[in-house]
Amino acid sequence: ELLLSNHYGDCIGPCKMACPASCDAQGYIGLAANYKYDDAIKLIKETIPLPASIGRVCPRFCEDKCRRQYVEEPVAINYIKRFVADMDLAKPEPYKPELKQKIGKKVAIVGGGPGGLSAAYYLVQEGVDVEIFEAKSILGGMLYFGIPQYRLPKDVLAKDIATITTLGMKIHYNKIYGVDITSESLKKDGFDAIILAMGA
Repeated sequence: ELLLSNHYGDCIGPCKMACPASCDAQGYIGLAANYKYDDAIKLIKETIPLPASIGRVCPRFCEDKCRRQYVEEPVAINYIKRFVADMDLAKPEPYKPELKQKIGKKVAIVGGGPGGLSAAYYLVQEGVDVEIFEAKSILGGMLYFGIPQYRLPKDVLAKDIATITTLGMKIHYNKIYGVDITSESLKKDGFDAIILAMGA
């Protein structure tokens, strides 16, 4: 207790603490600085499944807390994330995480926006069978319908989404919760869990 009683240092970087996703900015900046872009995108995608899209719309709380501002100016953390993500999407085979063996569980996700897609991304990696039920005829939610093209190009969003959907999941379009599907109907279809991610 005495050793720590006078401890004023941050064990976690202020940039990471300020990030709502707790993304390891120090880690991927270091990797990018050493041209290890493949390792950088792996680290980013541990906490941010749609980095090319988020790299265009992020409010950059991390940069407000960047210690470099006390020397000259904050590191352009968000642009580095966007750069690494764009490089990954430009490859013939963008990064895909390793998937664990199937565990025999099935989850229904209602909503194909950023919340639903993120849940699907992490569940599939854990060996869970996932089915997304989307009310519209396209995935993306408010990233697609709420952010203008000049801020988040639709083709970039589509490529970002494809890195998730190609991991292997069923997608049902034009399925409105409370009309076409209900919690009861999904339970009858044998789903072990239901995630409601209708968002906005």
